[in-house]
Formats: sequence, structure tokens, C-alpha cells
Amino acid sequence: MEKSGNKMSIAISWFIMLYFVILFAERVQSMARIVYVGNKGLLSTPFDSYADVLTCCCLLATLILLAVLNRDFLRSLFDSSVVPNYGKLSVTAGVILIAGMVDTEYTIGPMQFGAYGALIVAMILRTVETAPAADSKLKLWYSLFYLVVFSMSIPVMHHSFGKNAALYHIVAAATALILVACFTYMMRRVFIGEGEDLLLIVPFLLMAALVTASTLINRDYEINTFALIFAIAAAAMFVIGKIIFALVKK
Repeated sequence: MEKSGNKMSIAISWFIMLYFVILFAERVQSMARIVYVGNKGLLSTPFDSYADVLTCCCLLATLILLAVLNRDFLRSLFDSSVVPNYGKLSVTAGVILIAGMVDTEYTIGPMQFGAYGALIVAMILRTVETAPAADSKLKLWYSLFYLVVFSMSIPVMHHSFGKNAALYHIVAAATALILVACFTYMMRRVFIGEGEDLLLIVPFLLMAALVTASTLINRDYEINTFALIFAIAAAAMFVIGKIIFALVKK
């Protein structure tokens, strides 16, 4: 467990907590309203079964991870001398993020964006905190902005009724799981102070291939177009960043 006298760590912890609370509450209200308000109920279709079970499992796993592996996180909310284990906390943040990447009934989009916004603020503050020790502040900040754009390229899995629905659901599920794992890995590097070069070839290629595939299979949803736009932006940032980083080395 890292020690620090910097009160910045308290602010970081509170923004991470805000992320957990908002996204957890949004997902719980969706599940509750499906049961008590909706006409179909839980597990009404194969897609809903996947989405509902995945959401509930991720919420339960998040609670367990917070209680078992992140006890110091709760202390860090009030004690500036305690900094949480950012590695474990990042994994936990990634687990609940998976629940937010499936479109269940009664999803409240603005709440989800608010949660993601809190997480982004936490990453920015952590970057401010780790920047003095970085060899290249330019690479550090550029990597963070690239990561934010990368995260926006992850498409939410929607219920499709088109002719390629089954194929789309499989590809969309794989896309969400794989890209959230990639994002979580890079986010972890930001929080543990190793985010100086996040222009990693494997996550980039996976993002390019999976987002393109899911968009081509199901072009009816605006959210897929939204993800594709950010995927293109991330690709541009990746190429430009590689050039800039090469020049910085010289």
C-alpha cells in the first residue's frame, strides 16, 4: 500500500468512488425496474438473459472485490496518508464497466456518462500527481488523451432484431469484453504511474478490427456510428502519436 501526504489522493479516491456509486446505482435501478415495472421481466430473451446475468454478476463481483481486495480504498477517502492499491482498484473499475457496456431495459445514459466522467477526472488528477516523475510529460498527457478517446470507441452491446442479429450479438459481446479488458489494462498503467506510453499496438489493432466488424454487421444503431467516429479519431491519434513519440526520443 502506497503512502502519501498529498491530499490529491483523497480527491482521486472520491472521484473513483463517485464512478462506482453512480454506475452501480444506474445498473441496480435498471435491474429493479425490469423486475417490478417492466412487462417482460428478467431473462425474457436470449439477449436479455445474457445482459441481465452479466450485469448482475459484474455488480456482485464489484462488491466482493471492493470488500476483499480494496479495503484500503475506503480509508483513502478520508486519510491522505493512505493511497489505495491502484492496480487492484483499476481491475475492479473495469469489472463494473463491463456491466455498463450492455444495453438493458431502463438504461439511463446520462448517469452512465456521468460515472465515466468521474473516472476520467480521477485519471486526470492521478496524471497530475505522477507527472513530476515522468521522463516526458508530453508523452504522458498525450497517452492519457488517447486513452480517453480509445474508451469512447468501445460500442455498447444492443439488442438487434436484424437478419444478422445472432452474429452481431456474438461479435458485440466479444468486442465489449475484449476492449474493456484493454482499456482496464491501460487505465491501470495510468493509475500506477506507468502511463507514459499507452500507444500499444495490440489494443489498437483489436479496437480497429472489432469496432469495424461490429459496426459493419449492424449499422442501424447510432451508437455504433458514434463508436466508429471515436475509433477513427483514436486511430489518427495513434499514428500521429507514434510519430511524435519517435521525434521525442531523438
